[in-house]
Amino acid sequence: MFYAKTYYKTAFINQCNGSTVVTVLKSKFLKLNRLILFLALTATTLTFINSFYSNYEVQKEQLILQTIEVNRAYASKLSDTTEVFLKSSQQQLTYTANSLFNKMNDGSHLKEEANRLKFQTDSFNSVVISDANGLTQAASPETLDLVGRRLTSAGGLEAIEEKTLLISSPYLSTLKNLIVFLSAPVFDFQGNYLGFLGGSIYLKSPNILSEILGEHYYKNGSYIYVIDQDKQILYHPEKGRIGSLIEGNDGIDEIIATKEGGLLLNNSRGIQMLAGYSTIPSTGWIIITQSPVESTLVPLTGIMEKVVLRTLPLALAVFLFIWLFARAISKPLQQLADKARSLDSPTVNEDIERIESWYVESLGIKKAMLSGVKLMQNQIGDLKRDAETDPLTGASNRRAFEFKLKQLALLEVPFSVLALDIDYFKRVNDNYGHSVGDDVLKQQTQILNRFCRDGDMVARTGGEEFVLLLKQTSLEDAFLVAERLRIAISEETFDVVGNITVSIGIAAWAISDGISIEKTLSLADKALYQAKEQGRNRCIIA
Repeated sequence: MFYAKTYYKTAFINQCNGSTVVTVLKSKFLKLNRLILFLALTATTLTFINSFYSNYEVQKEQLILQTIEVNRAYASKLSDTTEVFLKSSQQQLTYTANSLFNKMNDGSHLKEEANRLKFQTDSFNSVVISDANGLTQAASPETLDLVGRRLTSAGGLEAIEEKTLLISSPYLSTLKNLIVFLSAPVFDFQGNYLGFLGGSIYLKSPNILSEILGEHYYKNGSYIYVIDQDKQILYHPEKGRIGSLIEGNDGIDEIIATKEGGLLLNNSRGIQMLAGYSTIPSTGWIIITQSPVESTLVPLTGIMEKVVLRTLPLALAVFLFIWLFARAISKPLQQLADKARSLDSPTVNEDIERIESWYVESLGIKKAMLSGVKLMQNQIGDLKRDAETDPLTGASNRRAFEFKLKQLALLEVPFSVLALDIDYFKRVNDNYGHSVGDDVLKQQTQILNRFCRDGDMVARTGGEEFVLLLKQTSLEDAFLVAERLRIAISEETFDVVGNITVSIGIAAWAISDGISIEKTLSLADKALYQAKEQGRNRCIIA
């Protein structure tokens, strides 16, 4: 019996001692300074991850929107150029057709005119002259063997039926060429229809149109293609796809419906693409410029590496600061714990009164954490400024420009805007390389900054496209600034390149005008295009 009592007593003591050991180990490990240190590490890490992720999403969205806008602008430029080419080709045909009214029976003259139109430029792949009944009077090249034959092609029949200047719908010829037929009627002085003069553009063969559409400045998987309203491909880098219908492309219906804009879509091969598109007014054809999302986001890796390098040292500094502060907090708390072990002391109350600073200590932790958060917010502010600045030139980017416009609109502050584009900048890149082109952009930005006052802004909105926003400046004063700016740039000597010129479109906005800011920017862009069309190196007021 004694042995049993001794055994159970010993077992109870051992169990108590075991519990005590576990409690002691926990109390030694779970010290307040370590818990605060863990909290600091967790908070700092989460803040860093959140900052990193937020910046990643902002940069990703910016790259995607910028690429879509660049592609939309490029597609718009191509559609304008194609429209100009088609109108010019129609003018060629019209001029020649007006001179044939008294020569329709002169076979040698007709042959000479057909050859001239065919070989003078690469506008047409073939040229025909037909009488009112569709009988071919002359054709070039002669290998077509059409003279004396009656035309049965869709373009020829449409020309005879309509008896007006027209551009046919694309159709397949007997030789399996996908053709667009441009024709102009021939009338005598009495208005009698004598026939027509027509030029064929083979969409699968070399000509000026294919050269216009074939120029694309990307080498990263981007490409251009052209479709009509029936989803038929009229131009494509893969010649074999010309004439086929678009299938498996989830964005084509929206593109046809909206005519102009940009969107994210999956192409026929299931690749995510960033597309910009624009419609050619005279034909209804749609030019689509698109770039792979994957290649667009390649620069994001380098950007985020910079974010990490800039943020991590500050995060480590904040963590070190909080760790030191946690040790400072643990010291007075340890004194309180020591006093708790001597509750039988007659002076313990006075001692605790002298140490009692629980609220003050808690406030100290709060201040430390607020200090860390403040430092993080400052870092996020720096990253935000980076996100609003063009990394190449140091000018504001489109995001910052749009924010500035919203501010001015909210405050109803009038302003003028100068839309500026370097003339023939593509030649600079082609002849001297993109690094020299980048230096030109940087030097031009320095010149633009010299024309800025407080409250004004220089923004880079595209490759070589800039905007100068002049706060509280009238249209007349803005024109004077634009002229001085244009002259300053033309007189500036750029390394390697020498001299360049710029074209400037000018528009002004005021709340009293009753037009939107978007319309004002559109007017400035149109004025810029007018400046280019009128010979470049000039300023045009919208």
